[in-house]
Amino acid sequence: MDKPEKSPECGEGADLSDEIESLRAQMETKNEELSRQAALSQDYLDTARRVQAEFENYKKRAAKEKEMIMSCANERLLFDILIVYDDLQRALEADCDADELRNGVSKIHTNLAALLKDSGVREIPTDGKFDPTCQEALATGEGEDGAVLEVYQKGYFLGSKVLRTCKVKVARSE
Repeated sequence: MDKPEKSPECGEGADLSDEIESLRAQMETKNEELSRQAALSQDYLDTARRVQAEFENYKKRAAKEKEMIMSCANERLLFDILIVYDDLQRALEADCDADELRNGVSKIHTNLAALLKDSGVREIPTDGKFDPTCQEALATGEGEDGAVLEVYQKGYFLGSKVLRTCKVKVARSE
């Protein structure tokens, strides 16, 4: 006896069942991969938030340290200035003639100049040509073009930074 042929519908049912199982397995694999990716994504997000919080704390700490350093630097400078202030106070209270007063004020001036020099302050030179990076022209006059004719107010560097510009009169040839 011949075996009855499978009907096309039965073969398709088995193939369809196999395909469904294959798709379920693929879906399960994809779901597992999606879960791993979601966990990894959450881990990255948590790390990013932690790094951001640490950076904010660092910025606050750095600002506080900067403020403390400036406070200590100001404290030292003010301590040194108080010595000069005390000298001026004694000069004002002294019962002396004009020459003695002038001599005392001259010594105070020398002490203050030494304090400024020790703090890194130096005078901006005004001999020669006008330099707009550290000098401010308030007036012009006749003379060799660009030459500094008169100094109205001295200027100073603190290290390499301009602390205060010179106020000068500059020559301008016409």
